[in-house]
Amino acid sequence: MQDKPNVLYIMFDQAKASAMSFLGNRDLDLPFCDRMAKEGWVFENAYSAAPICTPSRASVHTGFYPQVHGATCHQNRVPFNLPQMAELLTDAGYYTAAAGHYEPERNLSRGWHEQSSMHERGPLYNSWMDHIRSGRKDVAWSSGAVDCDASHGNSALLTDRAIRMAEQAQNSKRPYFLHICYDDPHPPYFVPRPYDTMYNPNDVTLPEAGNPDDLPDWQAKAREQVGIDKASEQDIRKTLATYYGMVRYIDDEMSRLYAALDAKGMLENTWVIIGSDHGDYTGEKGLFNKSEAHYGCLLHVPLIIVPPKNSGEAGPMRVSEMINSVDLFPTILSIADAEIPTNQGKCILEWIREGRGEPLHKAVFSGIGDYHGFIGTSWPSGMPSAGRHKSLTHAIRTDDHLYINDPDNGDEAYDLTADPKELVNLLANGPAAPGSTLDGLRLQLAEFVQNCSELRERLDVVLGERGFIEGWE
Repeated sequence: MQDKPNVLYIMFDQAKASAMSFLGNRDLDLPFCDRMAKEGWVFENAYSAAPICTPSRASVHTGFYPQVHGATCHQNRVPFNLPQMAELLTDAGYYTAAAGHYEPERNLSRGWHEQSSMHERGPLYNSWMDHIRSGRKDVAWSSGAVDCDASHGNSALLTDRAIRMAEQAQNSKRPYFLHICYDDPHPPYFVPRPYDTMYNPNDVTLPEAGNPDDLPDWQAKAREQVGIDKASEQDIRKTLATYYGMVRYIDDEMSRLYAALDAKGMLENTWVIIGSDHGDYTGEKGLFNKSEAHYGCLLHVPLIIVPPKNSGEAGPMRVSEMINSVDLFPTILSIADAEIPTNQGKCILEWIREGRGEPLHKAVFSGIGDYHGFIGTSWPSGMPSAGRHKSLTHAIRTDDHLYINDPDNGDEAYDLTADPKELVNLLANGPAAPGSTLDGLRLQLAEFVQNCSELRERLDVVLGERGFIEGWE
């Protein structure tokens, strides 16, 4: 049993791919992630199945898109009758432990031998509350310093907790699956000293806001709600610089965790996975934080997989083909030689071992919405009410195009070659012409949604609790 490899899966929260130095951002430096990128497999086009925490993490831990698992917004719980990754790894003989922001309150608490949510009362909770209480309640872009030094910030305390959990995993004499979920760079855009001033606002590249006339109408209301009209250019620069400081804070904490495990001899025969649940606007489209939308800034995420040294796996590489977060489910289970139940992911490990002949995906999908709760615009840490959707929305992304089905506000489509920032909605003046590329994507997306419905029925998925009571969420 002990010959099985360990898995260390560490995550940012709300870190977008374009904020990573190993993916081309020259406005910040991430020494640890850059080092891991040189040692492992860098997935340049990894996409989340959803743009907010709960549905994204549910997809990783069940291997299903939101259209199947049903946790499509902040009010929904993950179904009780879909197997979860930690349960399957425990059954395969692993010691499993999770800490931080991994959504146990939404039924992602099953299968762990040990778990420590930052929402439990204690130092982690107190430091998290100190963070989320920072910032103004009238705008989404306020930024600055949490009133403590970095060693007392939430992420440092989480690293301390993770190191203690690692000791318990080592004492178990079993292979381990250690899942550490940092909360940064989740807004509010505040970070402990000295990371609040680590990057000069004058040196960062301003995001592209686009022409409002080319963007969907719902975004105008969302921009009003984020208070973009109250922000000067320097405000936007400072927010982005602080966001980069938050990303660097996590990079340093990941490095400290890695070094501690290495000193304990716990990285022998260990796979290291670095990812993020979803991204952030940080000024793109004139918006901040996130929303229930399908844009690249929210769905394009960092992903690095580092095989154990001397494992015989393929050496360092950069992978340009598209990956989706549902793929992590069969991939991690395959690493562990665990049972892999029905799921919608594709095994990255098997694909790389076979030489990456055909792309793993010709298209990836996402789903979000069906929100009927009571949370409105919720700064400093939430999203604009205009960015929530009462209907379930769906998207398909290929190398060249993005098509979004939005029953509430009208469909959207973008030419990703000519318009990589998705700033000109090709459907602003009407639906796609019959027989066109965009119409073909519309039909392919509709087929995917139908297949998900049939799969959910075939698996007899019992949807998790759905909150419609004020205060429940």
